[in-house]
Amino acid sequence: MNLIKDQWIPVKRADGTVCRIAPWEIGISDNPVVEISAPRPDFRGALYQFLIGLVQTAFAPEDDDEWVERWDNPPSCQVLKDAFEKFSEAFELVNENGPAFMQDYDLPAKAEPTPIRALLIDSPGANSVKNNTDHFVKRNAINFLCEGCTAIALLTLQINAPSGGQGHRTGLRGGGPLTTLVVPENRPKGLWSIIWLNVLATLEEFESLPNAPEQNVFPWLGPTRESSGDKKTYPADVNFLQQFWPMPRRIRIDCDTKQQYCDICGVESFCFSIINSTNYGVSYSSTWKHVLSPYRVQIEKDSTTSMLAMKGKQGGFTYVDWMALTIGFEESEIPAAVVRSALATKVFSSAKIGNLQTWCFGFDMDNMKARCWYDQIMPLVLLSPGKKDTFIEVVQKMIEAADSTSKLLRDNVKAAWFERPKDASGDTSFINSTFWQETELPFFIQIERLRTALEADRSIDAIMADWRTIIINAAEKIFDRFALQPTDEIKNMKRIVMASQSLTNSLHSIKNKSLNALKEVL
Repeated sequence: MNLIKDQWIPVKRADGTVCRIAPWEIGISDNPVVEISAPRPDFRGALYQFLIGLVQTAFAPEDDDEWVERWDNPPSCQVLKDAFEKFSEAFELVNENGPAFMQDYDLPAKAEPTPIRALLIDSPGANSVKNNTDHFVKRNAINFLCEGCTAIALLTLQINAPSGGQGHRTGLRGGGPLTTLVVPENRPKGLWSIIWLNVLATLEEFESLPNAPEQNVFPWLGPTRESSGDKKTYPADVNFLQQFWPMPRRIRIDCDTKQQYCDICGVESFCFSIINSTNYGVSYSSTWKHVLSPYRVQIEKDSTTSMLAMKGKQGGFTYVDWMALTIGFEESEIPAAVVRSALATKVFSSAKIGNLQTWCFGFDMDNMKARCWYDQIMPLVLLSPGKKDTFIEVVQKMIEAADSTSKLLRDNVKAAWFERPKDASGDTSFINSTFWQETELPFFIQIERLRTALEADRSIDAIMADWRTIIINAAEKIFDRFALQPTDEIKNMKRIVMASQSLTNSLHSIKNKSLNALKEVL
């Protein structure tokens, strides 16, 4: 199968039809593609990145003017087909006598055969099977994958690769990176709207591409830059576009197939069951800056700083993280390049774009173990340059007030439950998560009110007062919901009443600096 020429990407068209397409079919047609319809959420995220990377590689605009022209007048399927097929030789899924997509060029004889399920990031590892801890994702559940699912699983692993033991390298952004894409609230041009919004006009770091694919873009087209001795690959060593086509894992699909039902999508076809793999694939340095991920500054032991791609985290992402993902803090957190580009240039370039959102997704990894997949849509806020600093200052105070309130809520719920709450063990993070979830929609409503007021130079006192009332009421209601729930200790009504009174007093106290600060924001 050739991943440029053949139809393998599961999608939904405007008339509701679900089918499989070749990549170039995302172009404009009478019945345009409107969504990727993958059988797994991580596959869906990977396919969006595949299409963005392919367009950025084969069809990138030369400047902002060309970007606007192609937004207003999207390419036809035939135009994209002509552009993509120039690179088709790099996208053979199986090639016994030559390069194969995201697979080692010349895998050594020491490579070990492994079941195909090893391509799946959430597949139980050897320790999980040995310790009988594969409770939710069972061992041996995946034995056969069709060509399409094999390609997507391979892609998903290479761009998200977690730590995998000695010499099994993590992805270019580290294990389990967070991806943030810009998505339009409405999709006037179907799937093309999302893909094109996340394609950048040529950057200085983008080297001009040769007439034919080279190993500096697609690393599987030549011998692997194997990393024994911890040899690093820096952006200057290869083409900047390799960030879309990384190959940290040395893998080769066993060409033997069997007529089976695919264990992921259910399609009956010739399926793969074995891969061969070894260690010491490409080890990417921490100096890479992937355009689809936000970054956080980390201070090293020698007081130097480095930028690390943000990762998925337990509990997912809430409006606490919204500033870092969309606006950022210059000294500590930087949104993805595609987000910054959308807010700085794209929305000012075309009046047809409309309201934008950011879609953030990724695995929450505990080393090799995938704990959860998180997927979140958040709004993007367009601000006049002179209002940005004030907006950031106010929103920080709003989030600080909510954060301190959530901590008071958790502490007092524990005080209601336990005689010695500080000694009580167990995970109580769900209390905080409930607070964030129930105040998220009100938060973004207040954010839009805040933006409008600042742009019009109006007072924001009423907005801050409303936000203070919202988070106090939410904390008190959530306390009432949780306080009476059964625990291992005998229910003590006197203790519950005292905890309730303590929470109320703390929320309304003149000593509560973060809540009272909302009265004196500006």
